[in-house]
Amino acid sequence: MAQGLEEVALIFRRLLSSAGTVLLAVSVASLPALADVQAEPAVEAVAQQSGGEPAPLKIANRQIILMRASVSGTEPPERVEASTDRIHQLVDKGGPLQVTTRAVPGAIAVLIDGRTALRVWPDDVDRDAGETDIEVAAAAAANLQRALDEIREGQDARTLLPAVGVSLLATILLAGLFWLMLRCYRWLSRRAHAMVQRRFPKQLPDWAGQVVGEAAVAGLFTVPLKLVALLLGVLFTYEWAAFVLGRFPYTRPWGEALLGNLLRTLGRFGAAVFEAIPGLFFVALIFVMTRIVVRAVRAFFDGVQSGRIRVGLVDDTTARPTGRLLIAGIWLFALVAAYPYIPGSGSEAFKGIGVFVGLMLSLGASGIVNQAVSGLMLMYTRALRPGEFVQIGEYEGTVKSVGFVTTRIETLRREEINIPNAVIATSVTRNYSRLADAGGVWIATKVTIGYDTPWRQVHALLESAAERTEGVSKEQSPRVRQTALLDFYVEYTLLVCIADPSQRVVTLDKLHANIQDAFNEHGVQIMSPNYEADPAGPKVVPRDKWFQPPATR
Repeated sequence: MAQGLEEVALIFRRLLSSAGTVLLAVSVASLPALADVQAEPAVEAVAQQSGGEPAPLKIANRQIILMRASVSGTEPPERVEASTDRIHQLVDKGGPLQVTTRAVPGAIAVLIDGRTALRVWPDDVDRDAGETDIEVAAAAAANLQRALDEIREGQDARTLLPAVGVSLLATILLAGLFWLMLRCYRWLSRRAHAMVQRRFPKQLPDWAGQVVGEAAVAGLFTVPLKLVALLLGVLFTYEWAAFVLGRFPYTRPWGEALLGNLLRTLGRFGAAVFEAIPGLFFVALIFVMTRIVVRAVRAFFDGVQSGRIRVGLVDDTTARPTGRLLIAGIWLFALVAAYPYIPGSGSEAFKGIGVFVGLMLSLGASGIVNQAVSGLMLMYTRALRPGEFVQIGEYEGTVKSVGFVTTRIETLRREEINIPNAVIATSVTRNYSRLADAGGVWIATKVTIGYDTPWRQVHALLESAAERTEGVSKEQSPRVRQTALLDFYVEYTLLVCIADPSQRVVTLDKLHANIQDAFNEHGVQIMSPNYEADPAGPKVVPRDKWFQPPATR
């Protein structure tokens, strides 16, 4: 009995040993397959990390995915290279090249004909942009499928020949559009020149025609045509390039990028225009209100200048510059108020332009500011007024205008002289007209006579010459003053009054002639001798020789 039990136990142990051996063999045989499916993803899932430099995976010139994750120490560029080699190997094997996706531990695999081409890891997804693992994997699969289809299309000559033909047809159409556009531009340019020839002499003054010229005026009409033609040419060429590049598989992404960029640019432009509408509305409103205020200010100061409106602080001479200053200040205030609403005012370009303009003004405006301040000083001190006869330095004439920078005077010789206001402000100015209304203006001339001539006789002769002179006031008697007793002669100054200061030079000319005649009539020589011995005879001209040839009167 005991021996039987031992034999049964031995058989049972042998059966258990055989079953263990079989299970061990089956387990060892199945290890490679399990490792291929699960072991590698498990290791990568544990070892993946972010922080590497993103690298784009491109197949057939088309971006499939942007890899960001580093897996088991493999950086994104190395993953891109490995995935590219794997995809090319799968393509070389042939087959339907169907792209699918499948979830694997820790990632989503993108498959080609059931074989893994690449894996999308969680760190490949841009969470900040709102992306998800499924969306990124689906987009990568769609992009890869399209790239594989384009590879197959590029290897088929039957699909390339129609693309070449369509591209040639598009090129011919582009050339035709350019030819038609050139013909239209030339026709419109000729019409513009013809219109200028018909209307140019009538529409513009003579000085404008001499300065600008007919060709320049015609060019003003053709410049918009040139700009429109250039924009159309660029647009047609852009569209042609996008269309032709889109006909061929390898360049199709470039064509899609061109079209996409154009659409995005137009979209951004439209959005910017739409966003700028409220700001432009405020700018237009500010401009309209400023125009209304400026017109009211201009009308007010025009009334002051013409004398219709009387204001104590401003007269007819300062009304114009005051109005200009006030209008300039109003426009400057309007510009400051409208600046924040101008589209692009906060851009770097606007800031750069502002810095450049400020630099130019600071470098070149110091002299202009000096002249303008001097002009304002002349205007508001009323030192000069238009119509007054003045002497500024060596220049003598009638004031035509007092500007912010220069003052214009017209001389008796019909010369117009522009004198910088800064020069006038630092020069001695004689105003002969300012006091003329209160009894005329006195002008003086000097003559020197020897001590041997009685001074009473000289006084009488000078007064007689003044009474003979046309233009000398009869209401104001001439005055003679002995202004100096010099070493060899006496200096006499004759003062006469004239009503019109602008006739000063003409009156002095006649007065000098009458002085010579009066002294010659009475045998008194006008001489200032620095001598050692008195000459033998008097130096006078007798009456019978006053009209010696070629004198006639």
